[in-house]
Amino acid sequence: MKFDYFLFMTGDPKRPYHALLGEATDQVKKAESLGFEIAWTSEHHFGGEGFDIQPNPILTAAHLARYTTKIRLGFAAVILPEWHPLRLAEDIAFLDQSTAGRVECALGKGITNREISNLTSFDVDRRFPNAGNAIFRETLEILLAAWTTDSLRFDGNYYQFPRPGVDDSYAAWYPRNPAWRDENGKYVGINVVPKPYQKPHPRLWIVGDSTETFQTAAQYDLRPITWLRSRRALLECLELYRSIQSNRHGRDLRLGENCALLRTCVIAPTRSQAREIAEPAVESMYRDYLGGLRGRSIYADPGEQLSDSENGQSWFDFLDDRGHLMVGTPDDVCEQIADLRDTCGLDRILLFMSLPGITHSDTMSSIQLFGEKVLPKFI
Repeated sequence: MKFDYFLFMTGDPKRPYHALLGEATDQVKKAESLGFEIAWTSEHHFGGEGFDIQPNPILTAAHLARYTTKIRLGFAAVILPEWHPLRLAEDIAFLDQSTAGRVECALGKGITNREISNLTSFDVDRRFPNAGNAIFRETLEILLAAWTTDSLRFDGNYYQFPRPGVDDSYAAWYPRNPAWRDENGKYVGINVVPKPYQKPHPRLWIVGDSTETFQTAAQYDLRPITWLRSRRALLECLELYRSIQSNRHGRDLRLGENCALLRTCVIAPTRSQAREIAEPAVESMYRDYLGGLRGRSIYADPGEQLSDSENGQSWFDFLDDRGHLMVGTPDDVCEQIADLRDTCGLDRILLFMSLPGITHSDTMSSIQLFGEKVLPKFI
């Protein structure tokens, strides 16, 4: 199995950002030293409350590249509707070149109106998901074309490249390449430079929890990373992904192959110590932040109708009962990982250890215990 570290940068918004970045760097360096394969960063904007303040996952990864040599660097995710497609293609390719191919790229559609409505040049937010989905698909197609062709031409509903009627005066001194400049001097094809170090491009993932996300992943041959599905709900989407991959691409995948799961993980010498560290952070994170955004139903089992008692249950117990948490001793966590491997076929887990409210020292301790006591049993 493969184990990755999910970096979630959260803290007092009045605290110097460089201090938070320093702790994040220490966590990733520790994860690398213990054999974690990928360090994933996220993307969120305008986080004045102090939650997940990583506005540019590419720059975060570039920073981490300075202090690491082996661990791969991933974005989970870059939010496609919030980026200009050609600039995104250039930036990711440049980072892939500068790290000699250590980049992993997960894509997302976006989840908050605050971000999407203020970062896109189109009239789109979460109230209009079809537009967001269309922009996602167009941006993905442009990325792939930018990385794999020397003459990009794209005519979509949202993007048109090159823009028609533009004179190629910038390179008029250079012998005409008909793939880029027509006989009238108009710019008709774009050669995006550089191309990625990895060929044809970095491995591509998609982050999401809906059935539609798994369908999109299979259709575009992306690898899904999911988080909010319960143990039982996870099985449904893994089977759907495998089925579409077989029918569309002719691949005979085993259940869980090419799929990844993110789980909250806190490890301590005793079960009670682990819960004492994790419970206040889980309550705050899921009740106040994610719970307010999504509600409890997305974490429930398939077809489950939540009763009043379940809605009144603590978030920690509610999530723990449905397999969302890995909180306990190293042996407890080993048992849960083995169950996911045996029942779901999963071979990659992203570990979310730096929840808001958990101290840096406790996070470092969890990383250390996982690397020493858990990881060796699954490699």
